[in-house]
Amino acid sequence: MQPKFAENIVVVVLFKKKYRWYCTDKSLWKMDYLRLYDDYHFLYLQRGKTELEFVKEVGSFGEFSSSRFRIRLLDRGTAKEFLKKIEGDEISAGELAYDFLHAESEIERKARIPALFVNFDKSEFYSQFPGDEEYLRYLPDGWRGATADFSHLIPPDDRYWVE
Repeated sequence: MQPKFAENIVVVVLFKKKYRWYCTDKSLWKMDYLRLYDDYHFLYLQRGKTELEFVKEVGSFGEFSSSRFRIRLLDRGTAKEFLKKIEGDEISAGELAYDFLHAESEIERKARIPALFVNFDKSEFYSQFPGDEEYLRYLPDGWRGATADFSHLIPPDDRYWVE
């Protein structure tokens, strides 16, 4: 999967003291899928839709969570299983650096800048996603999160997007 600005995002993950890079659909990183599902449900009802319309359009929670391998809560306990499922989306920092340097437009360059940093080792989540996604709302209990530049938390040799 190629990064596509504000759709498919680059995510830096630290798990068991190892940094990994992924290019995935942005919705996979809303860590508490039950809370996300409940929010969708509330919005449907608030807009005057019926329970039947909600289930028909969104599906049951099981159907909804199947888009993330039925992992309800993404945290340290489920990280290994989740990362195994998305291993085909793993990309090296070197490949990202090459693509960043050879991008033909500013939009292509921006698409290769990491949008999220998920530190499973310390239960921390950082977002520098350019859109209005509410990632921090869906953090597991006990996690710390911030919308902030996380460049300083990445090993210097891997900060290909920093000048």
